[in-house]
This record gives sequence, structure tokens and C-alpha cells, in this order.
Amino acid sequence: MAVDFYDGSILYDFRIHRTKICDIDFYRLGPSVNDMGEHFWGSKRSKAPEEFVLGAPIDSVTNVYTLGAIIFGLLGGEMDHSYAKWEAGEALYGAALRAVQPERGRRYASVVEFKRVWDEARLGRW
Repeated sequence: MAVDFYDGSILYDFRIHRTKICDIDFYRLGPSVNDMGEHFWGSKRSKAPEEFVLGAPIDSVTNVYTLGAIIFGLLGGEMDHSYAKWEAGEALYGAALRAVQPERGRRYASVVEFKRVWDEARLGRW
């Protein structure tokens, strides 16, 4: 599981059009639990609600939230998830908004599912 993953962990080489992920020192194998409470690793602007709660699950659903929060940082109002701040169209907004739902059960189950919906929205099929 990605831990302490935020927008600064993403490098893009515009010359060769390649994205790289860096600074993943706290990556954990498989699902985990928050063993630090509110001081769990990560940037407040991209942490899922469970990353503030001692004993809460840290898993693929957590990673979905983090990616959605990063997307809002790039294409919207960072922590303000209102459509008024969004700059990428209604379909992509809907896809990203589901990713950052405070309730875990309302988010995508995995990053793979989120990417599938995002790609469909980007291509106008969602």
C-alpha cells in the first residue's frame, strides 16, 4: 500500500512523456492499519479520513482517496471539491468526486476500478 504518497511523489518527464513515482520509503506490502493515529504519514491535503484514525484500515480504498485528492490538487480546488473550482469537465469531476468520498464504502474498491472509470469518463463513455 502506498503510504505518504502525495503530488510531490510524481515526476513527469515532458521530453519523453513518462511518469515516475519517487519517495515511496513508507510503502507497505498489502493492506495495513494506521498505527500512528492522526500523525500517520502523509500530506494532510491528500490523506484519506482513515489516515487520521488509530487502528483504521489502510488499503486500496485508502489509495483511491489519495489519488483522487491528488487529482483535485491538479485539476480542481485542492481540498475544496466543489465543481466551481474544477477545470476538467463534468464526467471527470464525477469520477474524481467518488474517489474522495469520506465514507470508504462510497469510493471505488481499487485503483484499477478508479482508472477504468476515469478512462471511460475521459473518452466520453461514462
